[in-house]
Amino acid sequence: MNAQSTTSPHSSVPTFHFAARSDTGQVRKNNQDSGYAGAHLLLIADGMGGHAGGDVASAITVSRLTFLDEADHDGRVLDDLKAAILAANDQIGRAVVEQSELAGMGTTVTALLQAGDRLALAHIGDSRAYVMHKGEISQVTQDHTFVQMLVDEGRITLEEADTHPQRSVVMRVLGDVGAAPELDLSFHDAVPGDRWMLCSDGLTGFASMQDIHDALATIADPGDCCEKLIELALAGGGGDNVTVVIGDVLDPSHDVDIDDFGEAVGSVRVNPSYALLGGQDVDSTDTSQMDVIFDEVEAPTVPIEGLATPPMEPPTAAANGSDEADTAALSSSTAAAATTTATATRTSADDAEDTEVPAEEAAAAPRSARSAVREDDHWDEDADLADWGDESPRRRRPWITVLIAGVVVLAIVVAALSGWRYVQSQYYVAASDGTVAVYQGLPQSLGPIELSSLEESTDVTVTDLSTFSQQRLEATIPADSRDAATDVVDTLRAEATRNAGSVAGETTEQTGEDPAPSPSGENGVSGGVADESETSGARNGATMDRGEAER
Repeated sequence: MNAQSTTSPHSSVPTFHFAARSDTGQVRKNNQDSGYAGAHLLLIADGMGGHAGGDVASAITVSRLTFLDEADHDGRVLDDLKAAILAANDQIGRAVVEQSELAGMGTTVTALLQAGDRLALAHIGDSRAYVMHKGEISQVTQDHTFVQMLVDEGRITLEEADTHPQRSVVMRVLGDVGAAPELDLSFHDAVPGDRWMLCSDGLTGFASMQDIHDALATIADPGDCCEKLIELALAGGGGDNVTVVIGDVLDPSHDVDIDDFGEAVGSVRVNPSYALLGGQDVDSTDTSQMDVIFDEVEAPTVPIEGLATPPMEPPTAAANGSDEADTAALSSSTAAAATTTATATRTSADDAEDTEVPAEEAAAAPRSARSAVREDDHWDEDADLADWGDESPRRRRPWITVLIAGVVVLAIVVAALSGWRYVQSQYYVAASDGTVAVYQGLPQSLGPIELSSLEESTDVTVTDLSTFSQQRLEATIPADSRDAATDVVDTLRAEATRNAGSVAGETTEQTGEDPAPSPSGENGVSGGVADESETSGARNGATMDRGEAER
């Protein structure tokens, strides 16, 4: 797919020459990223929440925002962008209510919306937005992660952040995380010639910033550049989904094709039906945008073995029937997303058309089949009903009931054992009698049964830690292995030692030096190119560990 550029020859505002690419990577089994690039909107969402969660959350978010990809926006563009993201968050919550197995799913989102000669930016999570201006690349967004907070506070260095045991903890996301999302919102100038890139951490986690800079600076075509960046991430290990969205700001006089639409990538393209979950409040859908998401997506029906019934007669009119069904399905974006369901019901509809059986008769056919056979055998209705009424319980094969009960009991036992093994494989760090301690299990109880036990008490005193670390201990710090829990304790021990040393130094001599100055810039990259920044403020405290979520 080639990079696209879309605007009118008479447009008086800048637009994007854009492209988007996504790859599952070399480790993950499914792609939980979703992305979108259009003439006026660049968008990326990196989902989290396991096999049946993150891909749904990101697809909902991207599909909910694509309607913003248009040239006409008034002075409330930043408010409109925020409102659309919060609406996506609400839809994710409703999807969890509809399907409880999606509980805990969430997603990052970074969106750049053109409005006149300005760009509105909304951001939450650890996906990133970069801008290349006159050959210099700058990170515009700031990661909402635990390690980034430590870097900002001068408690660890950027090098330490790269290997920190809690580097996967994202503190602010959209989704089912128990707290309202707090977005970073800002305005930026739409400068012709600037190149904007949005990416998931699957790129920055596996490709060096120097290589990323070189690709952005030397590859003119946005599509080719996206593909090169993904190649770099895969060559670096490809341990995560990787998605790249690029938009080059065009001069308003640039004359390009006005018929091209935006392009969607990742889960929202592969799984378009996910975008409809939790969407009861959506009265109408902008089909000009949703056509982009569903374009070229095929969802063939695979019959379930043992349930498929061959047709009585060759379906001579099946092709015509399928065309009619396809036309009806494309009449709305909702039907387009439900292609699989429509296809599954198409065979019976075509058979009915071939034999010209009215719908009422077709529906009644199963009920009348038994009567037709009985009539051929000179069936006595009264006698047959009497025979049915006299059927004794001993003819119902009670062994089937026993077998079913045994299977149910066995399933319960297996589920209980699996649950117990899972609990025993979990660890967390918390406070115990004023010191830091490691627990095995989960910090919960099942009635009178505690699901955790004390594994180890340490010599780290809680009062030697910062207020933030004490609050984390009170809420418990999860660890997916014993080694991970040890790493957490080691980090807290180092913090306690530093704090104790600082107190001792203050009582003897004031040197005036800052032992851990805050690093300049954001994540080792020069400061963001932002003006009139409007950030949402304090962190909301909602955390999600990508390791536990099996992104």
